[in-house]
Amino acid sequence: MKRLLLALVLLATACGGPTRELDLGFKEVPSNVVLGAQSTPTPSVSAIPLVPLPPPPSVVSLPPPPFDLPPPGKPEPPIVLPTAAACPTENPLEAPSVEAPSSIAKPPVPGAYVFDNVGTFAVSGANARRGDFPTRTLRVISDVVTLDDGFSYSVAERIGEVTTTTTYRVVTGALTPAPGNGVFLQKVTYRSGAEEPSFEPLQPVLIAALPLVRGVTSDQRAVDPRSQTAMSFTTTIEGKQRVYACGEPLDSWTVHLTNGRLDSPTQDLDFDATYQLGTQYGGIVIADSVAYRGTDGEDGIQRSNRARISVAPRQP
Repeated sequence: MKRLLLALVLLATACGGPTRELDLGFKEVPSNVVLGAQSTPTPSVSAIPLVPLPPPPSVVSLPPPPFDLPPPGKPEPPIVLPTAAACPTENPLEAPSVEAPSSIAKPPVPGAYVFDNVGTFAVSGANARRGDFPTRTLRVISDVVTLDDGFSYSVAERIGEVTTTTTYRVVTGALTPAPGNGVFLQKVTYRSGAEEPSFEPLQPVLIAALPLVRGVTSDQRAVDPRSQTAMSFTTTIEGKQRVYACGEPLDSWTVHLTNGRLDSPTQDLDFDATYQLGTQYGGIVIADSVAYRGTDGEDGIQRSNRARISVAPRQP
């Protein structure tokens, strides 16, 4: 079957670690800005004919490498998510109950969290189609492992028949300056039926250096020789930002990935992603805004989606 793409990579929930110029001096005061979607490109899809089909696989962190979808088989039963409840009005004067520190002290608590989405996707070419992302998806945090210099954990999200699992590594006790302490992308796998391709760079890729300091910028590049895929971006810490989980204000740090590129034998993509890190919750992504566009074989593809958690996560 034709190759399908997908973009964040993640990641960008979404936390824990690809060149091209690739999101503790003072204490920030949480702001009342939500998600920071203004900086994320929203591709136009008005010229593509409407064909209602399921969206492509999700991307928790970064764009994935190419892979072939297996022939359609018996689909798994869909996950029934709770209907969105009426949320109280967001109060910009209400401060978050827990501050997001500049570093990450403990790993996240395993659990499943509903995320609310607003996004579209489009594919042009012989199999042209476009559509909306599901309004609600489930992200499952699991496989939390304590390491000598920190910890690792995985975040899985299913959209359609594809489950994307992103493994992060958080280093807080590095013995050498390089790569040092930070949140790293370690591996991304994509499961659809019996197929389970992956993107696993030779070295974990830094998403955000710890401690988080506003204005810090870093160029990153990742290469997976098995899939012949290269990914690059510039990561910038943009400071504090408030995320509303059904009206409840949550503090977070904004990490913005710009100049994103993914190159493989069949794909040529540009991407931009903004992640809201809840450092007080083990560093998980509590909101993100991801967009990409480019080519996959002979098809043009593009996606733009904003997602945020619907309830406050459990604290470690």
